[in-house]
Amino acid sequence: MESTPTSPSRPIPTKRATVLPEDVQVGSPAPFDIEDAYGHLLLRRGGLIESEAQRERLLQIGRTPYHVAVKRHGSGSVSKRRNDPNAPFLNPFDEIYRISLTLQESFRWLGHDRFLRRLDLLISRIGNVLEHDAEASIGAAHLDEEFPYAIRHPIRKAMLCDTVAARIGIPDSERRSIVCAALTANLGMLEEQKQLDRQSTPLSDEQWELIQNHPHRSVERLLDAGLTDRLCLRIVAEHHERLDGSGYPEGLKAQDICRGARLLAIADTYMAMVTDRGYRPATAVRETLLELLNQSGSKYDRDLLADFIHTIGIYPAGSFVALDSGERGVVIHRGSRGSSPMIAVLIKRNGQPVARPLFRDTSLKGMPSIASLEPTPEVARRYPLASLWGYETQTR
Repeated sequence: MESTPTSPSRPIPTKRATVLPEDVQVGSPAPFDIEDAYGHLLLRRGGLIESEAQRERLLQIGRTPYHVAVKRHGSGSVSKRRNDPNAPFLNPFDEIYRISLTLQESFRWLGHDRFLRRLDLLISRIGNVLEHDAEASIGAAHLDEEFPYAIRHPIRKAMLCDTVAARIGIPDSERRSIVCAALTANLGMLEEQKQLDRQSTPLSDEQWELIQNHPHRSVERLLDAGLTDRLCLRIVAEHHERLDGSGYPEGLKAQDICRGARLLAIADTYMAMVTDRGYRPATAVRETLLELLNQSGSKYDRDLLADFIHTIGIYPAGSFVALDSGERGVVIHRGSRGSSPMIAVLIKRNGQPVARPLFRDTSLKGMPSIASLEPTPEVARRYPLASLWGYETQTR
């Protein structure tokens, strides 16, 4: 599959233009079909806008059809939300917090009608924030530690998957299904997740059986909730399968595993390994990628893994790193080479916090190099991290 030339450091493009305030008025019908960033229908043309809350939601995540975008911006143009003066202001750090909070609340509604409605909106919001500023959004997701692993992990892998999928030209509808699957793949062991994350002893036979069967159980829960997205269901069922047949629950091989599941397998494994867990510390990024590369073509899709590394870089935005100069800071931009990102130094070599961030482009000659990936220290969390990407201090 050919890769598009879109840089992951720029907003993800869309063929739909931004919905403007004059397009949507409470009590008036929609002048055209309103879609989200993936082309998913939010409100059909002629549908009544019933409340201010609905109007605000449409302004935030709504897009026009392509024919409206062409008339509004000229033939062949695309909307780039970050550079659109008519787009409502969106701070990715605030939005990732709200997405995390909404996902946590949504899980509590599993088994009720509200669950699918909330999930639907969550997917649209993830597409919206990534289109607005993918790198800052991924950085915000990496740095947000206010929520448990069961909330942080699905959001992080959903965002990584969608960023890669957008770059390599996967169709919008398929991207939406992949994001849906990333958010819901672990529903089958949701209640046991906290215990499994804290556990330091070997898994019992019962726990291992639960883990191996959780893809099927997740699918059952989604079907019970009324989900009809067949591709999402298939990705959830297959996300722990491996190319050589060593995965579970069915032991599928190679091309019997759909593309979305092969991509999710990479993002899922990557994020699980580089995240601190109760039973083990995070694995260094280089070692994680080396392990994935060593199993490229046997367990993981070789082309998708190459696309993943090229898009995300060795050190994704939001990673906290130590430099060989003794300074420590946050990755804010993957840079022209994924192994040499831009760093905002927050801690000096003497261990004291800086008054203002010091920016180090590690791709330049004479600049320090990255020595290791580290957990984000508390002193760094007290810094207004959103400002490193040019956003105002986030509010709660």
